[in-house]
Amino acid sequence: MRATKRALALTVLGVVLIAAPATLGAQEAARPLPNPTTRDMFRLDDLESYKQFSQVKNFEIVGHSYFRGPWVVPGGAGTGINTLRICGTIAYLAGYNPTVFGALIVDVANPAAMEPLSFIPGNPGTRNAYLRVDCARKILALGHSASPENPNKAVGGAAKTGVTLHDVSDPRKPVKLGEYNNPGQFTHGMEMDDRYVYLCGTGENSKPRAEELHVVDHTDARAPRLAASFHVMGQRVGEAFSAMNQKNPNGTDQWVTCHEAIKDGSRLYLAYRDAGVVILDISDPTKPSVVGEYDYVPPFNGDPGLPRPGCCPGAHTAAPVPHAGQPHPSLLVLTDEHFSCPPGFVRILDITNPKAAQVLSTIHIAGVDDRYDFTTGKFVCPPGQQSSHLPYFEPRSHGSLFYQAWYDQGLRAFDISNPFSPKEVGYFISPDTSIRTQIGRHTREAYVDPATNLIYVTDGNGGGLTVLRYTGPMPQHPPIPGAR
Repeated sequence: MRATKRALALTVLGVVLIAAPATLGAQEAARPLPNPTTRDMFRLDDLESYKQFSQVKNFEIVGHSYFRGPWVVPGGAGTGINTLRICGTIAYLAGYNPTVFGALIVDVANPAAMEPLSFIPGNPGTRNAYLRVDCARKILALGHSASPENPNKAVGGAAKTGVTLHDVSDPRKPVKLGEYNNPGQFTHGMEMDDRYVYLCGTGENSKPRAEELHVVDHTDARAPRLAASFHVMGQRVGEAFSAMNQKNPNGTDQWVTCHEAIKDGSRLYLAYRDAGVVILDISDPTKPSVVGEYDYVPPFNGDPGLPRPGCCPGAHTAAPVPHAGQPHPSLLVLTDEHFSCPPGFVRILDITNPKAAQVLSTIHIAGVDDRYDFTTGKFVCPPGQQSSHLPYFEPRSHGSLFYQAWYDQGLRAFDISNPFSPKEVGYFISPDTSIRTQIGRHTREAYVDPATNLIYVTDGNGGGLTVLRYTGPMPQHPPIPGAR
């Protein structure tokens, strides 16, 4: 049935008109690979078979595992993973619903034979898509957000949400140290340094699903405490949103909520969904203050109610471009996460003046969001989730190369040496890991181990973890200036 839907959608795409010519160097949508023997994409257990059903340019596949085990829910084909971090040869993988609820700890010394060591279950009734690790102190922070998909239900009331802290000095025997619980049941992205966890989550006075920023002091990991919070006016009960944060151009309500946090020096870059980007000064983390904003909804629409109520509009990630020798970044990679048609894409912003951010360029995938039917006045898109997701910078590239997870479109490598003209220089398109609840691949995040320069790519559908080596051209200089 899914194959039929894909074929019908591709047929429709062939007859609609293109709204505008493809931009110079525009990358193309992933093409389906023939599977005459109907191989199960969740049973490609040898690396050569996995490579056979993958597509690569300027990447080498050096390892893959589905990580089957007792941590996978009954009926799950493999481990779904969102975020990962690596300390030495140990990887910490945050499971992704609906297949895994907790964190898997894995020895990745040999990428071709990765070995699970232990599993930390999430709190009953929660999902656990986000984690961070303080490698020096060997403390893992794991997020917990209410989820009806978890088969291990909370007993006697609401789920315990927030963040738990674990001693992972012995990765085979992690020990829970302490827990910070937030009211309101929901948490999301997080960042961590040697003293604080910066956590998106609901608060005591939050409106439903209106996550704000919690700054949690973990100096004493056995007793983490709230040190500060930040919210956008209108998120709390009794407050009104500004005119900019009320309605989308199509008349639907905006969703203003903290989604991801990235720390860079004394600043925190928040992707705040329909409120866009919020840049905070955290020179004193107990007193965060706004130093810049970029709100683009409206004129752009959010994405309410698709593919499920409450998911997913506006800004997903605001990633500052590395900037050696400069106190603050001048460029930012901003990704949307829209599952509607047309789906989310990528913007390159100049933030030399964070109060007056400017878009220098955008990144799209040809055949995904550029087909427009003038007879209906609507875009026509391939089936499945075709949105951009999380970017991650190549540490050796001076900020000029990043790896962009793009759901069904896999992992794409972009050179932004000239931020006015980004160029795709490589891609990794995994086997098609469609499941009942999601058509197409679920390429979620990439993480580069700075010790080995290997790239670890997660799949949210149960496709496990893929290890890549980038073999393409490596920029030798930072991006040229945007503002001039």
